[in-house]
Amino acid sequence: MLFGVGSRAVQLVGQLFLTRWILPHDYGATMAAWVAVLTAGCLTSFAFGQQLIAKKAPPEIAFQAAVVHIAIGAVAMITVCLIRDPLSDAFDEPEMGQYVLGYAVAHMFERLRYVPERLLVRALRFRTVATINGLGAIAYTGSALLTAKVWSWGGYAMVFAALVRGALTFVLCIRAAPRQEWLVRARVRAADVRDLFAYGLPIMIAIVSDLAATRWDNLIVLNLFNAEVMGNYTLAYSLAEMPVLNIADQIAEVLMPSFSRMEDEQRLRAVVRAAALMGLVVSPLGVGLGAVASTVVDAFIDRRWTLMGPMLAILSIMTVFRPMTWSATAYAQAVQKTRIVMYASFLRAGFVLSLVAIFGAVTRDPNWVCIGAGLGYAIHAVVVITLAGRQTGFPVGAYLVGVLRPLLACVPMFLAVLGIKNVLEAASVPAAASLAVQVTVGVIVYVISAFVLVRSSVNELLRLGREALRRRR
Repeated sequence: MLFGVGSRAVQLVGQLFLTRWILPHDYGATMAAWVAVLTAGCLTSFAFGQQLIAKKAPPEIAFQAAVVHIAIGAVAMITVCLIRDPLSDAFDEPEMGQYVLGYAVAHMFERLRYVPERLLVRALRFRTVATINGLGAIAYTGSALLTAKVWSWGGYAMVFAALVRGALTFVLCIRAAPRQEWLVRARVRAADVRDLFAYGLPIMIAIVSDLAATRWDNLIVLNLFNAEVMGNYTLAYSLAEMPVLNIADQIAEVLMPSFSRMEDEQRLRAVVRAAALMGLVVSPLGVGLGAVASTVVDAFIDRRWTLMGPMLAILSIMTVFRPMTWSATAYAQAVQKTRIVMYASFLRAGFVLSLVAIFGAVTRDPNWVCIGAGLGYAIHAVVVITLAGRQTGFPVGAYLVGVLRPLLACVPMFLAVLGIKNVLEAASVPAAASLAVQVTVGVIVYVISAFVLVRSSVNELLRLGREALRRRR
């Protein structure tokens, strides 16, 4: 987790500096192409890796999963490249099509590494996976900054960076994964392929719905406004979710394979504990970034991106709701109730996209689009936790209390940061120095508040940390 956080911090800083050399319009067109490629990839990604983990599949099945996954991915990428001009016309963004081919090749690198990476996760080699992904994030950031600043590649700098990251992580995964567990001679058998699709279809539908909720809103913004507004919205969204989701991702990656190895009673206790501890770690990041958002923009963001300041503040707070359901859905996958994951994703796409479209169309204000997204995620979190608890049997009340209580400790932190920010602004303190003071005050106030309001979870987290250090020694 620490390596993942460090590499994502580098990526976050890189994103901030990238705004100095890429225009909002170019950023928006590039992201539209990326969403198109990502959608084609998700429509043909059937989560075979989840079955390899849950059912402890032998090497012959893993090999077949890799072959089928790569083959259908190649068909999808060829298709999206062939229709890139009609896609550009549909979204009234002529520059979108020129970026599609590069992102399609980068996606194929992701396809090639998929099964080896899932086998590393199955073996609980989380440190290896985090290291590979972290190096990929650093390579992406360095490549994007170099090509954008030195050679002025604009949007192509981001495409090139995606290619570098994809190639590097593919090579590292192939080297790290045990080849005897997947790279074997085996025929592709119809019965095995049907079994792979039967298990993975609900999860694939869930993945597409997740993509709709988290990325198709960009296309709605593009249609409602223009590529410049979409660029500001997309970057604000990316910065808002980076500190929360990239830390939560490191935790969530562990949950499903760990749950699948537990006994029923142990797993039932762990789902609530994991959700509460994740909330304790990630909630202050989202709320804290929302509190300092305007100072971050003043300190680092180029003036051409002025629209994103209030967007970042709203979307940062929104992201605290997203990880709340992850422990519940990981639990559902571990007990092989994958339809819950599918239903949860349907609900999220429905809530988020509909509220984004309604708020944007009625108000014609990008900030209200962000409010719509946040409200959609909050409603989704409560509904999905309730649904998953009733279907799988974990205690819904205890789960909701566990994920919501850390937000209480965030309230004093948020107020303290706003107060010190106003004082520093009145004193004309430079933005960078003001940001450092605000972050320091926020950390101190949150730690004190957490010990007072969620002491049991804090003690549990400290105990786990001490045990981890003892094992390392």
